[in-house]
Amino acid sequence: MQNLVKPLQAQRGSSLRFYGSGATDHDRVKIPLGSLDSSGRLTTSYPVNVSSTFTIEFWMKATATNNPAPACPGGWYTGNILIDRDVFGAGDYGDYGVAICNQRLVVGVSIGSDDRLLTGATIVTDGQWHHIAITRAESGQVRLFVDGQPDGVLAGPAGRIDYRLNRTTAYPASDPFLVLGAEKHDYPGSRHYNGLLDDLRLSRVVRYTDAFLRPTAPHPVDADTVALYRFDEGVGTVITDSAPGGVSAGEIKPRDGDPTQHWSTDTPFGGGITPTATPVSTATNTPVSTATNTPVSTATNTPVSTATNTPVSTATTTPTIGSAPPEGDHETRIYLPLISRLHSVQASSIQE
Repeated sequence: MQNLVKPLQAQRGSSLRFYGSGATDHDRVKIPLGSLDSSGRLTTSYPVNVSSTFTIEFWMKATATNNPAPACPGGWYTGNILIDRDVFGAGDYGDYGVAICNQRLVVGVSIGSDDRLLTGATIVTDGQWHHIAITRAESGQVRLFVDGQPDGVLAGPAGRIDYRLNRTTAYPASDPFLVLGAEKHDYPGSRHYNGLLDDLRLSRVVRYTDAFLRPTAPHPVDADTVALYRFDEGVGTVITDSAPGGVSAGEIKPRDGDPTQHWSTDTPFGGGITPTATPVSTATNTPVSTATNTPVSTATNTPVSTATNTPVSTATTTPTIGSAPPEGDHETRIYLPLISRLHSVQASSIQE
C-alpha cells in the first residue's frame, strides 16, 4: 500500500473594514465604471456599470453607534453611505445609492429630476452580519430584502441609470466610479459607512421577487454575474473582480495611507484560515468507503417620494465592532490518513 498525500493549501477568508472617516478621497473602495480618457470621460463601459435591470447583494455588519445618521427625508446621500453611484450635474442617464438612515437601509434611484427613495423597515445596525439584496426591474420597481425577507418596495422611475459614455464631467476623479463606503465627492456634511462589508455581487437580472432562504455560503458565480467582489485578498489595495472576465477591478483608498487596517478576518462564513480541498489518492487492494462533507445549501438634491413596506425583524444584541485584526501568518496544513481509506476532502473557501 502506498499513500500519495498532498498538503491542503491554506486560504484566508476576509472582509473589508470601513471607518466612516472617508474625506479627501480616503477610507473607501473606488471601482471605475469603464475605460477613462485623460479628461475623465467614459470611453468604454465595464459590466459593473449596470443599467435598467439588476440585483445588488452583499453582506454587512455595523452598529448604531458607528452609523448615527437620522432619517433621510432629503435623500439617501444624507445617510451613512455604503454604495455611491451618484454624479454631480446633468448629462447622465441616472444614478443610485445605498445608505443607512435611522438604523435602516435606504435605496435611492434618480432619473433626471425624478428622485425616489425606498426606506426599509428592519434595523440592520445591531452588530450582526446581514445579507442585503436590492433588485431593480425594467419597469423601475425596486425591492429590498434583508436576510431573505422583503423589507420594502418602490415604484421607481423607469429607464436606464447607467453612466453615459463620453459624458463630460468637472469631477473626473469621482463621477465615473462606483464607490463603496463613502460619499464619492466628499460633499461637505456627508456621512460615510462605518462597519464591515463582504461578498458584493452585481447581476444583470432580478434574482429575487419573494422571500428566500438567507444564504449560508458566498454568492455563486454564473452567467448573469457581472461583477463579484469576494474581498478575500487580505492584503494590499487591489480589489479583484471574480465575475467571468474579471474586468471590473477596484482599489482601496486607505485611511491614513495604511491598507492593513481595512482587512478583517471577521466574515459571515466563519473567517479565519480555512483549507481548500486537495485530492488525496490512495492505492489499496481492498474495498473502500468514501466520506464527504456536504455544505448546506440553503445625486441630486431634489424632493423625494418614499415607500416603506414589509415585515420588520429586529435583533436585540449589539456586539461591538473593533479595529480589524492584524494580518496573521498564513498556514499550510498536512493531513495524513491513519487508516487505509480513500477520503474525498471537501471544504468551502470561507470568506470587523
